[in-house]
Amino acid sequence: MLYKVLIVEDEVFMREGLKNLIDWRSLGFEIVGEAEDGLSAFEFMKKMQVDVLISDIKIPLLSGLDLIEKVKKELKNPPEVIIISGYADFEYAKKAIQHGVVNYILKPIEEEELVDTLIKVKSKLKKRELIKEGESLLALERSFKETIENSNIKIENGVYVGIVYFKEMSSWLSLYFDERIENILSRIKGCFELLKKEGLMYEFSEIEGKYYVIATSEEDIKKAYQSIKNMVDFATEIVFAFSRKISKRAQFFDAIYEAAYSLNFALFYNQTGITFYSSSLPNSKELLYSKEYDKKLILAIEEDNQNLQKIVEEMMEDIKKGKYQLDFLRTYLSFVVVSISSYFSRIGLNLEDEIEWFSSLRLEFSNVEDIEKSMLKFCEGILNKFRQWKTSLSNGIMSELEKYIKENYNKNLTLKSVAQKFYLNPVYLGQLFKKHYGMYFNSYLQKIRVEEAKRLLMSTNMKIYEISQAVGYNDTDYFIQCFTKFCNMTPNQFRKKYRKV
Repeated sequence: MLYKVLIVEDEVFMREGLKNLIDWRSLGFEIVGEAEDGLSAFEFMKKMQVDVLISDIKIPLLSGLDLIEKVKKELKNPPEVIIISGYADFEYAKKAIQHGVVNYILKPIEEEELVDTLIKVKSKLKKRELIKEGESLLALERSFKETIENSNIKIENGVYVGIVYFKEMSSWLSLYFDERIENILSRIKGCFELLKKEGLMYEFSEIEGKYYVIATSEEDIKKAYQSIKNMVDFATEIVFAFSRKISKRAQFFDAIYEAAYSLNFALFYNQTGITFYSSSLPNSKELLYSKEYDKKLILAIEEDNQNLQKIVEEMMEDIKKGKYQLDFLRTYLSFVVVSISSYFSRIGLNLEDEIEWFSSLRLEFSNVEDIEKSMLKFCEGILNKFRQWKTSLSNGIMSELEKYIKENYNKNLTLKSVAQKFYLNPVYLGQLFKKHYGMYFNSYLQKIRVEEAKRLLMSTNMKIYEISQAVGYNDTDYFIQCFTKFCNMTPNQFRKKYRKV
């Protein structure tokens, strides 16, 4: 989940500069709105929940300080506030602090100071969420107990705790206001009243568009789902997320966790309909590991073969088919990222920024599409660095490679052994040779060996098998074959023709 930011600044170029100063998403924030005066900003926040307000002090119609005061008094969930100003005025700063702003930043805004401030804001927002979550859970428990006591439900016979969620709810709340949204919510409430009368389902609380319910059987849940689909015909994507059956009030918090987990699972995989919590993995985790997507992605980056996006898409398809539990999925993604990063770090790439960026997002993925975009961006970031590294490498390493091969041509050299010596990938080294010399590594090595063999044939009385061994061939027949290929004559023919007297 990204925290929502509203920027209030009357100068357009300042707003644009602030938007482009940092990578907001990598820090866990998204800019959802802009305003050039205080009144417009307040009206925006009345309609949309904003987590962070960044405002200039001097703005038209309603000053920054007056806006903060109004927000604190009149909004149910006021945002955290960051003040920006071109004035190093102590009185302004003092008043801002009295209003509880997180920071008073002077223009021109430094990237580092803004990032540090946002980190503080994020910490405050997370603490606020924990407090709110605790309060909500206690309120839910009270409502649950009251509903059980005021109905004919016998918890000892077993009940399911669930969450009914309309996936369109967020768009309804952001697009419609006043009468239209009131009408929608009223119709939904009427559905739950009817379900209660029929004894199919009991709604005991509503928090941020999530309706918490009790049902006594899977059959009742299915009937309730069908009834809501029929009655709330304007909702096309409805999720019923339920816990396992509980028979004691003390199990309530476990049941709430399971229902919430089931909902997150359904939303993550873009599912609708009825889902029940399951503690087991639908598919063995070994199945996903066995596909070795980390190795496939490494190879695609190394070979720069345009398959990167295709491999990421294949990985996501496997994840969708497998319906893996979210905790395991986060672990698996960490494994893939660490595996790729470790490999390329060994050749000297600095990937700290990429790893930190991906790690900051890992726990906040809301659906498979988020993972796909982030994984592709992560791999493309490494690919770009790898391309730069290859360019700088190829400019300076070929002379070292050439020297090493000429000094060691008579040893058991292979593309792999030379690549290891220079901390290179064999595939990349092969490409480098082809590009630089117009031939592959083995051909280049044979050329060096044949040149030395020619020298020995002309200047010594060494036998053919001795020359073969001296230049690195243990198999004399193979040496003769290679020599003939390069010189269009056998070693003996060459010696007779060119030997020095």
